[in-house]
Amino acid sequence: MKMKNIVLFSVLSTSALLAQSGEALFGKYCASCHTTVVGVNESGGELTNVYEAPYAGDVINKLKSETKTKEAFLVFIKDYINEPDKRKSLYGKKAIKDFGLMPSLKGAMTDSESTVLAEYMYSDYGKEIQKVEEKEVVLSEADKKSAQEAKANEALFSKYCASCHTTVIGVNESGGKVTPIYEAPYAKDVIIKLKAETKTKEAFITFVKDYIDAPDKRKSLYGKKAIKDFGLMPSLKGAMTDSESTGLAKYLYDKYAE
Repeated sequence: MKMKNIVLFSVLSTSALLAQSGEALFGKYCASCHTTVVGVNESGGELTNVYEAPYAGDVINKLKSETKTKEAFLVFIKDYINEPDKRKSLYGKKAIKDFGLMPSLKGAMTDSESTVLAEYMYSDYGKEIQKVEEKEVVLSEADKKSAQEAKANEALFSKYCASCHTTVIGVNESGGKVTPIYEAPYAKDVIIKLKAETKTKEAFITFVKDYIDAPDKRKSLYGKKAIKDFGLMPSLKGAMTDSESTGLAKYLYDKYAE
């Protein structure tokens, strides 16, 4: 019985080491491009992480559906990391155009290490290595009210502002740089510019409440060119109560840090 326990412990220890090795190899060779967030896309009113290469979780799930079996998955990974090729790519020409072809890792790992990495990606990526007990957070009434107000203000932003000021309707690729195109000046740019102009939060809130009720080209932060390009913003007078427009203005002020 004692010998069986020792053997079982050895097997479990070896398995744990392999998982750790796979995680370490992934961290060393894959994570910087496939999991590290390099930016955020705010189009459509939804925050989406931007990576330097297709996100690892998506790649793994897509490859599993393509290869059908674990053995085929491992073979593909080991082959592709040694000899990446656009003809083998899961994502086609668009991904290669957007991200470039993945550099070869040939010689960076031994055959057994590349097997361990592929095994980790198939079986262990995304799993919690250790379960952490989450403590129940008890919110005070004030915190609950604040959270409800924040949610309501975000809903006002989505309803009255996002469709023009955050939703991407096209892309400008001039100068080799991809730039989103909106139906009105981008919300973050407007807010930062207005903060610089108004100096204080109170003045910011006053301007926003006045402008959304009675937009006027003489009040515009962007001048005649913006009005010519986008048109004058339609009035929202009567669309919100005074307290709602105040909440929206506060939300806009706090939404983006300079």
